[in-house]
Amino acid sequence: MENSAQQNLELIATMIKQAQRRFYNDSPYYILWGSAVFLASLVQYFLILKGNSLNGLGWAIFIPAALVIQLFIIRKQKKEEQIKTAVESLLVSMWVAFGISIFIILLFSFKLQELTYPIVLCLYAFCTFIAGSAFKIKAFILGAVACWFFAITAFFVSFENQLLLLAAGVLFAFIIPGVILRSNEKTH
Repeated sequence: MENSAQQNLELIATMIKQAQRRFYNDSPYYILWGSAVFLASLVQYFLILKGNSLNGLGWAIFIPAALVIQLFIIRKQKKEEQIKTAVESLLVSMWVAFGISIFIILLFSFKLQELTYPIVLCLYAFCTFIAGSAFKIKAFILGAVACWFFAITAFFVSFENQLLLLAAGVLFAFIIPGVILRSNEKTH
């Protein structure tokens, strides 16, 4: 009986490690989307400072480009796809829900106005905290905490400065953890 319990624990540990290794394969998504939002935020910030009325240009360029690149990554990964664990499937659903929620928030940002980016930062924090907790990856958990801090701060600063906080949020919650995942993926 004891041997069977030990074998079950070893099986569970092995499954978690396999899921964690496959989670490392998602590093391009974090780097891609973090970079797209980071660059779009900075472009808008600098265009606002210059008084340019086309200050949303960065979003119009970087977000569609990220979508196209993501489609290529998905196509490549589909060829190598393995069976997903329940945790992996749940996280995929969480990120789909996140994407839909972000879309709705940004679609109606004219109603939210200066509350938009603090809410977006909270969503970033929420999802990266769950992903980091699921696989015990501290970089995501710390990135989530940073996003919550930036979200609170964003409620008290101008829209232009919210763009800088948004850029910092994706740097800490997506780009840095994505790079860490990428380096871990290569070592495994």
